[in-house]
Amino acid sequence: MNYRITNELVEGLRDIFNDRLISIILYGSVARGTDTVDSDVDIAIIIKDAKDQSLQDKLIDFTLDMDLKYDKVFSVIDIDYNEYTKWEDVLPFYKNVKKDGVVLWEAV
Repeated sequence: MNYRITNELVEGLRDIFNDRLISIILYGSVARGTDTVDSDVDIAIIIKDAKDQSLQDKLIDFTLDMDLKYDKVFSVIDIDYNEYTKWEDVLPFYKNVKKDGVVLWEAV
């Protein structure tokens, strides 16, 4: 994924989630470098309070815009920070994100 797309993705997610955003992690085939032209872009966002429906709606709109603009499917999953830290070494999906993921942005 090139710098321009990465930057637009990070800035868009930061605009939606503001201070709730903990980190943005690229995972899957793009992160591993095994992607093909048909691969989707898998993104995990770790946030505080992942249940806010108004933010979910904004996320859906944003990812749809990215899909159409770049003719690529951006699969963005939001994960509650407390849930992620509790299960990151137990659940296979979280372990995969932690092991193979590339952190695109992280709160300091």
